[in-house]
Amino acid sequence: MPINNNRYNNARIMNISIGETVRFLTEKLEGKVTGITDRNTVQVFVEEYGFEIPASIHDLVVIRSDFTQPEASSKAETERRPNQQSISTESADTLYLAIVPDNFNNLTDARYELFIVNDTDRICLYSVAFRQNDKYTGILAGNCNPDSASSIGSYTLKEIDSDIKAVSLQAIFFQKGVTRLKNAIETELKINPVNLCKTGSYKRVRWFDTVALLRPLEQETLSATEEIDGKQLREALKEKQAADTQPVRHPQKQATGNIVEIDLHSNELLETTAGMDNKDILEYQLDVFRKTMDEYKLRKGKKIIFIHGKGDGVLRQRILWELQTKYKRHQHQDASFKQYGYGATMVTIK
Repeated sequence: MPINNNRYNNARIMNISIGETVRFLTEKLEGKVTGITDRNTVQVFVEEYGFEIPASIHDLVVIRSDFTQPEASSKAETERRPNQQSISTESADTLYLAIVPDNFNNLTDARYELFIVNDTDRICLYSVAFRQNDKYTGILAGNCNPDSASSIGSYTLKEIDSDIKAVSLQAIFFQKGVTRLKNAIETELKINPVNLCKTGSYKRVRWFDTVALLRPLEQETLSATEEIDGKQLREALKEKQAADTQPVRHPQKQATGNIVEIDLHSNELLETTAGMDNKDILEYQLDVFRKTMDEYKLRKGKKIIFIHGKGDGVLRQRILWELQTKYKRHQHQDASFKQYGYGATMVTIK
């Protein structure tokens, strides 16, 4: 039975809700709202970079909503069903494995309920087994009605890690009367507990009252007309290999008295960015930031200026997030505006 978790009744503040796509007013950035920190702050998952950043609701505008508010027959009915939401989506004509946490605000200690979601117009007859090494354990078998979800069971992260290396599922479809045949499904999905703790993996879907992680059970395949161009593939591999062999610059440290200056611009850290996408470059910049923090973490009073530039604000936002979580015992502030504008952050080692 789909979960109805009252924790998410407050998943809307002002005009922003979990699951909506938003644009930053002060940055060239878009993302999906995945969590609400407080009345003024939400977590936004930026798919291009693969991580969440905290954002003020006053700096966001909603550009797309994945769900609509249901119409109520009366004001009293609206008050009885506060913030009830539904997702308007078309059928994908497939099955999903859905993973639904009972506490989205504390994913490490949550219990995770597994569901089979039947996003078709037919009855699904299924069987489920868990694999542990080479041994399979049958869990259950049953029917799942069209456009509905059937529970498999509820598990902690520890149970998933120790007892469920993979979920094996077999399913066939039935529709009474004149119908067209639909291929049976036989598949096995691995569940990585680490991925379950990433808030950006979850979204709102119409089968549940809270967020869920969906894994499609039908594998997409290339059609006969979607052949891979061998020449393009070879050229791409050569380009990637050439990029991998390029020398990497070490960050230039400019020291003045008790202050160290680290320029994190990609052109200062790398000889070339060929073959690297935005996410690769960002991860390299963050790796330099972390190594620098580790190098000076015992040098009390040391001041480090990280020059990140303003750009689209992603590197700056990520550095601030890490300083507020991983390195929160150290003091940080904007560096000299006269010298760096908004493009640098100064950290004082404590």
